[in-house]
Amino acid sequence: MPWGLALGGLLLVVAGVVGYFAVVLLLAGRLAAVRSGAVPNWILIAMGIGLTVLAVRRAPNRWVPKGLLGVNVVLAGFFAHLLYVATTVPAAPGPARGALAPAFELSDQKGQVVRLSDFRGTPLLLVFYRGHW
Repeated sequence: MPWGLALGGLLLVVAGVVGYFAVVLLLAGRLAAVRSGAVPNWILIAMGIGLTVLAVRRAPNRWVPKGLLGVNVVLAGFFAHLLYVATTVPAAPGPARGALAPAFELSDQKGQVVRLSDFRGTPLLLVFYRGHW
């Protein structure tokens, strides 16, 4: 019975890790909060590790549940590394405060070309919308 608990814990951890990537790949545009938060996945992972710890405590022969607990911890660490270390974008330095913006031109929503120089001498707020990702 304890081996079943440990195996169930492993399945919960795998479901948490694989489920995150399945949701992100299939529904990333509609569920952007899941891509950034992953809270439901961490809950599944924590439940899986907890179930495996329970199996370790109940098992008379603890080497299999301990091995599965080790696998669960490694998977959780790998998941954390992928989410919070490997995918981070390094900070890029921006222009110095008070520096003039370089000359550029872009198309507006009507397709007409707008140049930065068209607004010289007047206050201007630029908003760049990056769209869906």
